[in-house]
Amino acid sequence: MSVWVFLLGFASIWAVAYVVKTQMRQNMEKQITEEMEGVQSNSELYVRQTLMINNASIDEEGFEQCAYEIEHQLKRAGYTDIALYNTEGDLLRSSARERFAGTNRREDFQFAKRSRSALTLCYGKQNQCDVYFSMPVQVMGQQVGILSCYQDYSALYKREWEIIGGMLRVTVLAFGVIYLAIWLMIRRMIRPVRQLGRISGEISDHLKDGQFDSIIMEKPGVIRRKDEIGELSRNYMQMVRVIEEQFEKIQEDRDHILQLWNSRQEFYNNVTHELKTPLTTISGYAQLIEENGLEDEELFYSGMEHILQESTRLHRMVIQLLEMQDKGRYTRMEQIDAAVVLRSVVDAMQMKAKRYMNRLMIQEEPGDYLIEGREDRIRQVLINLIDNAIKYGKTGEDIWIRLVKRDAVVQIAVANQGRGMDKDELSHIFEPFYRVDKERSREMGSSGLGLAISKKIMEEHHGTIQAESEPGGYTLFMVCFPEVKEQ
Repeated sequence: MSVWVFLLGFASIWAVAYVVKTQMRQNMEKQITEEMEGVQSNSELYVRQTLMINNASIDEEGFEQCAYEIEHQLKRAGYTDIALYNTEGDLLRSSARERFAGTNRREDFQFAKRSRSALTLCYGKQNQCDVYFSMPVQVMGQQVGILSCYQDYSALYKREWEIIGGMLRVTVLAFGVIYLAIWLMIRRMIRPVRQLGRISGEISDHLKDGQFDSIIMEKPGVIRRKDEIGELSRNYMQMVRVIEEQFEKIQEDRDHILQLWNSRQEFYNNVTHELKTPLTTISGYAQLIEENGLEDEELFYSGMEHILQESTRLHRMVIQLLEMQDKGRYTRMEQIDAAVVLRSVVDAMQMKAKRYMNRLMIQEEPGDYLIEGREDRIRQVLINLIDNAIKYGKTGEDIWIRLVKRDAVVQIAVANQGRGMDKDELSHIFEPFYRVDKERSREMGSSGLGLAISKKIMEEHHGTIQAESEPGGYTLFMVCFPEVKEQ
C-alpha cells in the first residue's frame, strides 16, 4: 500500500510538472510570437522610411541599394542581429554572418521565401533559448526582400525553469509530509494484521507437513490483545484446532483411498496389457486357418498348436490373476530351460514379425541355460521385449536375439534398428505408463506398462533388465537371470 501511495504521488507530481511546463512553454511562445509580430510591423515601417529618405524606388532594386542604410536603421532601433536577403534568398547584408550561416536550411526562412512569416525556437544547454524570425519585407503591398533577425530569450527561458523548480520543491516537500503521515497511519493499522497473516502462514506450512504447533498462536501481542485483532486470533486458533483434527482424518482416508485406487488401477492395466498379446496370436492363427482351411496341413497343425498353447497360457493367467489379486508376487519357482522358452516365444512371434516385414534371428551359444522361475512370467518378459522390437523397429530390418551365459548369469538380448532413444528417454522407459512415441504407441494399442511389468517380473526372479540405445540407431534390451545347476 505504501508503494502504491508513493507511486501515485510520484505520478501526480510528474503530471503537475508536465502540465505546468507545457502551459508555461505555450505562454512563452505566445509572448515571443506577439513580440515578433511587432517586429514585423516596425521593420516594414523602418524599411519604407529608409527608402523614401534615400529617394530609392519602392521595389527589390531599391531595397538592395539601401541595404546598408536599412541595416543601420534597424540596429539603431534595437535589433540584436539581422540579415537582409533579396526575394530569391541571396544574402545582401548581415550584422553577424556566422550566426546566419545556416539560414537557408531553417524552416522559418523557407516560409519567408514563400511570402509567409515564421519563427524557429532553438533550445540548448544551460537554459539557452535562441529565436530566429524570418519575414517577407513588403512596402506598399509589394515584396521587396526578406529580413531575418535573431533574438536571445535565454533569460525568459531560465525564469521558466526557475518557476518550475520552485514549484517542484514545494510539491515534493508537501507530498513527503503527507506520505510520511499516511505511512505512519497505515503502519499502525496494518502491523497487527500483518503479524496475524505471518502466523497464519506458519500454521499453513505446518499443516502441509501434517503437523501443527498451537504455541505459534499463543505469541504475546496477538492472542493476548484486547481489541478485535485479539478476538480474531483466538477464534482463528480454535478454528485451526478443529481443522487439524479433520485434516488428520482426511489424510488417513486419502491414503487409504489412494492405496485402493492404485491397486485397482494397476490390476486392470496389467490384465488388459497381458491379455492382449495371446489374444492377438490366437486371432492371427485362427484367421490364417480360416483362410487356408486344410490346404496347408503344416500351417493348420502349427497354428492349432500355438492356439492351444496360448489359450492354455491365457486360461492359466486368468486363473492366477483371480486367485492372487491380493498377492504381491509369485512365490513358487521351478527349474526351466531358458533356451527352450526363448525358442518357443520366437516361433510364436514370427508371424507378427512377418507382418512388419521383419525376421527374428536367434544367436545361441552351445550350453545349458537352466534358470529358476515361472515359465509363463519369463515368457511374458520375452514377449514384451520382442513385441516392442517389432513394433518400434525399422520395417524390413532383422531383429537379433542373442542367448549367452557369462559368469553364471544367463543373458538374453533383443536388438533392433529404429528411431532409438536419448538418455532422458532411457531413464524413464521402465516407469509405468511411460511411452517414448506416444502417438504411435496409442495407434498400436500400447499402454506403457509392458516394460514396467517386465522389470517387476525380473525383480521377482532376482534378475535385471537393462536398455541401451542411440537416437536414430539401434536399441538393445538385455535381461539377466542367475544360472542354476541341474539337479
